[in-house]
Amino acid sequence: MIWLYCEVGVKLKSRESYVKKSKTFLIVTLVMTLLPASAWSFGETSMKYLSDRLVEKGLEKDHVQALFSDPRVSVKPEIIIQNLFHSSPKGTKEQPDHMYIDPKYIAKGKEYIIENAQVLSALEKRFGTSPQIVTAILIVESRLNTYPMRYNVFSAYANLAALLNPDYFRQIQESYAKKYPSLQDEAMVSRAQKKAKWALNELYHLILIARDINADPLAISGSFAGALGPAQFIPSSFAEYGVDGDNDGIRDPFNISDAMASIAFYMKRAGWKEDASEERKRTAIWCYNRSKVYVNTIMMLYENLSSS
Repeated sequence: MIWLYCEVGVKLKSRESYVKKSKTFLIVTLVMTLLPASAWSFGETSMKYLSDRLVEKGLEKDHVQALFSDPRVSVKPEIIIQNLFHSSPKGTKEQPDHMYIDPKYIAKGKEYIIENAQVLSALEKRFGTSPQIVTAILIVESRLNTYPMRYNVFSAYANLAALLNPDYFRQIQESYAKKYPSLQDEAMVSRAQKKAKWALNELYHLILIARDINADPLAISGSFAGALGPAQFIPSSFAEYGVDGDNDGIRDPFNISDAMASIAFYMKRAGWKEDASEERKRTAIWCYNRSKVYVNTIMMLYENLSSS
């Protein structure tokens, strides 16, 4: 996932951590289903607050209210748990400092570079980013645009933003107190509030992106963290760094040509240069995902894809 800000001079899971997270997701979902439907609610106060803030940013009131009243905007507290506790890349038991990548993706990546040589070569000339670094990021972020995106992004951001309502956050704290006692900690409360404000801003940019690509914002799928498309940009990052890669006049995070061009542009802005030191390259990758495990994994792929 891409981060908008980075201090310079952001997702495939490990095989083991994927199993653990799948079990956690199942447990969380079961807990949810055991609760009466009326127990979970954003509340009218939450919806009005979020709607008002989005209107203040310049969105049309009727459009925003229609979005929040749509039944596809559902309460999913498990999204909050995943974002607060399970969003960082994890290593494997054998290699704790690397994500698990099926070795077949090295071969697939090299094939991808050959198949897309013209596009990737043009990006290298324009941005100074080699086909290998762009492809390495595509492998990790979306398995070369083949990884299914299962989450309704609007709902994901709405759930996170709803934490600005103390009553909804209290429901989360009480329901998951046993498994996640740190939800009561002051530091976690502060983090949740920052995450909620962040999500509200991402919701705004998501609606704008949907407008620009003529899509229904409630039909957009992505990661549980709200990242979009093959390159897994969050909406605000795509607004800043998105590039029209195929010159059709539209910047579309789901268009593979635009996604590749946006990766290349982002990495250039982050300081990537093919002749830079390894430290400088690692710093640029860190901007894309602020995780040492992620950086190690991208560098491993980059080096393998660069070998003959």
